[in-house]
Amino acid sequence: MNVTKYIHSCLLIEKEGRRLLIDPGSFSFLDESLTLEMIGAVDAILITHKHADHFDAGILKQFLVMNDRTKIVTIDEIGVELTKESINFERIDDGEIRDVAGFFVEAFRSPHGELPVPLPDNIGYLIDSTLFHSGDSYEPNRQVKCSVLALPVAGPWSRLVDAVAMIDRVRPSIVLPIHDAIIKDFMLERMYGMVEKQCETFGARFVRMPTGVSFEC
Repeated sequence: MNVTKYIHSCLLIEKEGRRLLIDPGSFSFLDESLTLEMIGAVDAILITHKHADHFDAGILKQFLVMNDRTKIVTIDEIGVELTKESINFERIDDGEIRDVAGFFVEAFRSPHGELPVPLPDNIGYLIDSTLFHSGDSYEPNRQVKCSVLALPVAGPWSRLVDAVAMIDRVRPSIVLPIHDAIIKDFMLERMYGMVEKQCETFGARFVRMPTGVSFEC
């Protein structure tokens, strides 16, 4: 499995010629340093929740132009929005395990971190029993066992102490930081350093992944 991090929470996972994309939201493309063409056509897209930094119907339509057989898999709340845009999707819910374009995907209901506004439904995805992407949550509704944790490190709902607590509960071998586009580089370095130090305590490796850099796991 090869993992490429794009801006914010967008990850591309590749295996045996198949390509699975998670959360290509609008934040990933705002500064034009990343384009859809740089990612290329994908076989399937998973969406964790409906916030714009994770979900953008217009962006999904552009991926479908590149490959009209791309599967979009998500929860009902986002499905309502997709139906309005005449975009087909496959529904997934908590506890389901499904073959998605050759990847085994297990869904975990994961409550969105607290915000001073109504919260959307949020679903986490465990890919091939290896990598877990929680969307905007540190609290999946049941124990996750994974070797690679895509860990949100910043956001209006996020605290580093909660991020570290999630590492302690999950105990992955590798931590990949995500949800970090809102932090300036000089501050991001400081935040990464704090998380990296705690990863060492838990026996995990913290992997810094600039945009477009891939990691084999």
